Amino acid sequence: MVIPLRHASALDVALMVNRLFADSAQAAAGAADTSQRLSVVADARSNSLVARSDNPSRITRLRTLATMLDSPTSAAGNLHVVYLKNAEAVKVAETLRAIHLGETVSAAAPRPMTLPAAASPAGTPPPSLPALSGSQPAALSPGMIQADAATNSILINAPDAIYNNLRAALDKLDVRRAQVYVEALIAEITADKAAEFGIQWQDLSGAEKTGTHAFGGTNFGTPAQNILSISANPAGAGRGLNIGVIKGVVTIPGISGQILNLGLLVRALETDNNANILSTPTLLTLDNEEARIIIGQNVPFITGQYAVTGAATTPTPFQTVERRDVGLTLRVKPQISEGGTVRLQIYQEVSSVQDNLNPAGVVTNKRAVESTVLVDDGQIVVIGGLIQDSVRDGVEKVPVLGDIPLLGALFTYNTRSRTKTNLMVFLRPTVLRDARRAQSLTDSRYDYILGEQYKAAPPPKPPLPDMDPPTLPPRQGAPAAAPAPVPSQPPQ
Repeated sequence: MVIPLRHASALDVALMVNRLFADSAQAAAGAADTSQRLSVVADARSNSLVARSDNPSRITRLRTLATMLDSPTSAAGNLHVVYLKNAEAVKVAETLRAIHLGETVSAAAPRPMTLPAAASPAGTPPPSLPALSGSQPAALSPGMIQADAATNSILINAPDAIYNNLRAALDKLDVRRAQVYVEALIAEITADKAAEFGIQWQDLSGAEKTGTHAFGGTNFGTPAQNILSISANPAGAGRGLNIGVIKGVVTIPGISGQILNLGLLVRALETDNNANILSTPTLLTLDNEEARIIIGQNVPFITGQYAVTGAATTPTPFQTVERRDVGLTLRVKPQISEGGTVRLQIYQEVSSVQDNLNPAGVVTNKRAVESTVLVDDGQIVVIGGLIQDSVRDGVEKVPVLGDIPLLGALFTYNTRSRTKTNLMVFLRPTVLRDARRAQSLTDSRYDYILGEQYKAAPPPKPPLPDMDPPTLPPRQGAPAAAPAPVPSQPPQ
């Protein structure tokens, strides 16, 4: 049965009627008497009640109650308070004002909007909503719409017809918004290979003798590789294989103390470094709301300084410092479509301090990507990356002598290195439309962290005392006595 209403709001009347008939419905359910059940649903478009029951008497009681509630008010406008369940009252109030007056929602702070009331003669239909074009004057739009942020409610003071239209729009705006769980997968694989081989020699036998004597030799590389530096400081020899021929010590003018008489040095070194780094910053945010996570340090950068010069009386020396975040930064703003596709505005940055002893200031490394992408729910998409492969080959040699076949190896020093970097940034959004799916995702992450904390507990070591590690409390519904299961990797 359909019961149309002229003055009251079908949404409010349906809510009140369902509360009134709730007790009798529960009693009927306990007695298995379906004839006492009554279902009432509001149709906001036609402002009517749709009722269903196997008992005609209950339909008659509903019609009588609806007629009593559907009565016009004596004043031009009456005050209604609508408590919101999901939406934010301040923003919804701005939207309702725009609908009511046909204006554009202002970005300024919301404020009460009171319009002069236009009373309708008795027996005539109340005024309807103005057109959205905004061409009608404000005098045709009586009423007031105000938000109460403390209770998250909307106060509407308007005639019945206007209130019914606003109430129908308000009911559609106050819905549960979906959430998006975003995982940014940053995978970096680096391989560094280097090799060096060289032969150096020198003749310092005549350094301590008088008269005319010849000396010479070859010297290549850095101080840790150079034969002269190693002769003065053997402990400073570089890593790798160092084989030399020593014949006593000599004293050279200009060098304090004695040095080794190192006549021959053979160096060989090969390095192979591999790194596999996976970072997974995650965020959970509402649909159409921006979220940000920063994990790192707040590093000071000197932007200016003033120092005292000479004997002049000047102010106290000072420096101006600007602090910046260095580490991992992720900013995401998702927008969910009806088909399940997620539109993501992303800014991803990974930075680190490379050198803080540079006279010009702190040197940082930075890798950032900013993009807008479309991703299906639960799918992984690549949003950026870097594949770099560089090879360097260096040769230090004595002219002419280093080009002699076979014997030229005695006068050369060879270095070779290769660096290969694979850096990729992936993204995986997961849409959480209800509380059950959000709770399931939270429980899996909670159990993983709880298991990792149990694994990190220090083992018993007498005579050291046992100390309980800091752990999260067992989640509700999980066994408290037994440790949580420990997966080998974070749940996907």
